[in-house]
Parts: sequence; C-alpha cells; structure tokens
Amino acid sequence: MQPYVSFCVPTNGIKEWVIPVLDSIYCTNADIEEFEVIITDNGNDKDFYETLLDYCKDKSNCIYKRTDAIQFLNQIEAFKMASGKLIKFVNHRHTLVDGAVQYLIEVSKKYSDLRPELYFMNGAIAGKSGEEVLNTFDEFVYGMQRFSSWSAGTAMWKEEFEKISDNKKYNRLFPHIDLIFNNKEASKYIIDHTVLFKEIMIDDSKKGKYDLFYAFGVEYPAIILELYRQGEISYKTFDKVKESNLVLLAQLYYAYVLRKKECSYYLSSFSENIQCFYSKTEIWKMIIKIAIGKLKFWK
Repeated sequence: MQPYVSFCVPTNGIKEWVIPVLDSIYCTNADIEEFEVIITDNGNDKDFYETLLDYCKDKSNCIYKRTDAIQFLNQIEAFKMASGKLIKFVNHRHTLVDGAVQYLIEVSKKYSDLRPELYFMNGAIAGKSGEEVLNTFDEFVYGMQRFSSWSAGTAMWKEEFEKISDNKKYNRLFPHIDLIFNNKEASKYIIDHTVLFKEIMIDDSKKGKYDLFYAFGVEYPAIILELYRQGEISYKTFDKVKESNLVLLAQLYYAYVLRKKECSYYLSSFSENIQCFYSKTEIWKMIIKIAIGKLKFWK
C-alpha cells in the first residue's frame, strides 16, 4: 500500500534535535501503513549514524540514509526517496503537534485526486486560520508573502515531483522554492494556516553556516523578481513579497548585528548585499517601526 504521506527529515546529524522530531511523529495513533518517515543525513557524526540505525530498526516505515548532498540540497535527496502520495518536508528542529500526522494524512486523502499546490503556513501570518483556497499562481505567491523562503511549509505531490527532470539544477540556498513554485498552472492553490509543528528552542550558533544577508537580501528577492520578469506574477505581488521580506531583514539585522546575538551565520556582507534590493535607510525605518510596536518582532 502506498503511504498517504512521506515525512522527509533532512539533517546534518544533530541527535538532540532529530530524535524529539521523530518521536513527535511516532507518538501518534495514526495507522503506521498510512505514512512513512525518510531521514537523509549529510553529516559525519558516527554516534548519530548508529543512533538512527538503532531508532529505525524496529520501525517498518522508517528509512535512514547517509548522503553527500551539499547543505540544503539534502532536502531534494529526501524527496527523491519518498514513496508517499504527499511528500511533506519536516525541519529537523520542528516537532509535530498532537494530531498533526493524522491531519496531514487526511489532507492527502482529501486532495490526492485533485492534487492542488499546498503550502503549510503553520500560523505564521496573524489573523489567518484554516485553508485559504486561491485560484492562480500569482495569488499563491502573494498569499505566502516572504514565507515562501521558509522551507518548513513545503509539501509536494509525488506525481508532480516525478515530473521534474533528474537533471534539474536546484537553487543551492532555496531548493524548496523550486518545488513550491514548480506548478504554475495548478487547478487550485491552498495555503493551510493550521498550526502543525513547533520549533525546538536552540542556540542559534548551532544552525547552518551561510551568508545570511546574501541569502535573504539578494538571492531570495532575485527569485521573486525573476517570476515577475517572466510574467508569472504581477508587480503588486512582487512588491508585496519584497516589502514583507524587508521586515525579515530588519529583524535579522537587529538581532544579529545590533544586538550581536550569537549565531552561526556569516554577517559581514550586509552593507554590500542589502543595497541590491533595499537600502540601509529602509532597514532602519523598519527597525524603528518594529521598536515602537507597529509590527510584531520575533524574539
């Protein structure tokens, strides 16, 4: 029987994150034949390797594999191994809430014939709840705002993923965007605002090592700009995502540059990269708005 959902957990091998995430999936009353768990590991931790082998040995629907995929491309390796009708990305720092496994199984059962494009927002946008049904790709991108840069909400139908060429060159910083933006002529687009997972509180110094302000100040808005240049989205949508992303950049600058919060990111390129799509003045104006309470600030 083909599983209804494949939960894909790409990781670089940090046991104190991954085991609680896996436990949150298996701590469910859902039929074990209706879902599977795929773990792809591009780290080199021997203890983690042995722990995962032991964890999966008595679970018939748990698959663990070491890979040599570079950084975020590990996400694609996990999707390639999945056999479920719906493939759901699971961040290795996000535990699923009670009922989330069964909820996603029911979503797969409900939509497996229609196969709309899906994105799981997890309550990130204030005032939104339930399923938001959209008719066009432009509306879909507009509705996601900056959160299309966020891999945690990614989901894709197995049949749609199999249509992508094996020779596809994925974006190395945002490979998930190549998945959620793949089908620009879907019958329906759905942004699901239901809260399905929560983040494990960790020290930011243990996160990935990459150029933060290049990623979100240059690469991500360039992806959105290319959609506009190709006529796939309207200028209104491009401007909405760009403005939403400015909030994120202001939050990151405040947290890691001004407050000097410890992190693993490379930060030295801020002055150079921020000027591609924004300006320092825009960043400071947004920080002031955040400071006086006009926008909710991420703590």
